Amino acid sequence: MAVVIADAGPLIALAKISQLHLLPTLFTSVLITQSVADECLRGQLSDAILIKQALESGWLTCVDNPVFSHPLSRSLGLGEQSSIESVLQTDTKTLLIMDDALARKQALRKQLNIIGTAALLFAAQQKGLIADAETLIAELNQVGYRISAAVIAQLRSGSA
Repeated sequence: MAVVIADAGPLIALAKISQLHLLPTLFTSVLITQSVADECLRGQLSDAILIKQALESGWLTCVDNPVFSHPLSRSLGLGEQSSIESVLQTDTKTLLIMDDALARKQALRKQLNIIGTAALLFAAQQKGLIADAETLIAELNQVGYRISAAVIAQLRSGSA
């Protein structure tokens, strides 16, 4: 993939379990929109600090919000809308990292390439970057980030 654009949810989730460092190992660089950056950097929690450090290190890059030219559900947050719109405006094959169910549905309708946090963890496991994706998914559940058992079962069977 030439371009990778991330929504706030997966960044925050990975930061909460101290796995944000997986992204630059899986992808050369990741872009986020200004709306996503604003959402991620609210407050002084450890996840916000880790995301700020990623921006400072350069593998995570903030870009301006796009001018909206595609119809998207108004139920989506500004970060989700700006991420989807940014992907729609790229000329290259772009991967969208996104977890929100409604936002994923909108993106899939527009035939975008999507990967979620759980799939990223399974990909990292396959590449030997982490020992056990399911242990990290259990940690995510403990910090309030829900990934359904059905999604885990689907990823387990696909990665076997």
